[in-house]
Amino acid sequence: MKRATLILYNSYDKKRWHEAHKRAIARAAPVCYAYDFNLAIMDFPVKDINDINIKTTIGEEGKYLEYLIEKNRFFIVDKFLPQFGIPIATTSKPEKVISPKEVVKLLNKKPVGLFVGLGRHGLPKEILNFCKFHLDITEKRVSLETCTAIGIIPSTIYWLSKR
Repeated sequence: MKRATLILYNSYDKKRWHEAHKRAIARAAPVCYAYDFNLAIMDFPVKDINDINIKTTIGEEGKYLEYLIEKNRFFIVDKFLPQFGIPIATTSKPEKVISPKEVVKLLNKKPVGLFVGLGRHGLPKEILNFCKFHLDITEKRVSLETCTAIGIIPSTIYWLSKR
């Protein structure tokens, strides 16, 4: 089984660091650690890990992010990297539909990068168009709050892979 990467796409302010950026990373890191995902942040207003103050009450003060960094499983990017594998957008309005079970089948052959849009606008059209598939983790077109999606997507893929 190849590894999946959860890619947090910044739909907030791309020039200024906000508390929402830090909290999204802090929430995603323990989930990625728990469910064996890599974590990437894309289009965030940072260039390297030294620009991120990861100390927060979430995620045991950055412990899980530090683990991902140590294991080279945390990425700061401004474009999709080939090692992320197949690009998949997560959305409640999929056009190029793939099911969670089909994602697991893909992971048997190639890694996948699962985009999650931060902010009320979600993923922009250019990311949706770029992605080969669109995953509605609920399979019912139910829109989930970002933090909920950050938890449910990796856990669902992980547990389906264990069947």
